[in-house]
Amino acid sequence: MPIQEIQEGRAEAPFYPDDLLPQLQQTLATLADLQLRYEIERDYLESWSGPQAAKDYLRAELEQCHRANRERLVSCLEKLRREARNLESATPRRTDH
Repeated sequence: MPIQEIQEGRAEAPFYPDDLLPQLQQTLATLADLQLRYEIERDYLESWSGPQAAKDYLRAELEQCHRANRERLVSCLEKLRREARNLESATPRRTDH
């Protein structure tokens, strides 16, 4: 979205149907929580004084779990966005004459 449109107030905010908006918000919140937990656990693991081999193993496990969970949530988010676009295209537009 061009900055000029935003500054002039012409940019349109995306419209999400009432039934999809809470699902989108919940998915985004869960994604943010997942990222925060991942960063906290990674930082804790980095500061842990355990054996390097154990740290490497745990770091790989953490990364794999985080990636899988994140991909699942991003997929869900994309599905919700597609649903919103499909509903938007099916909704008749009002035209002023």
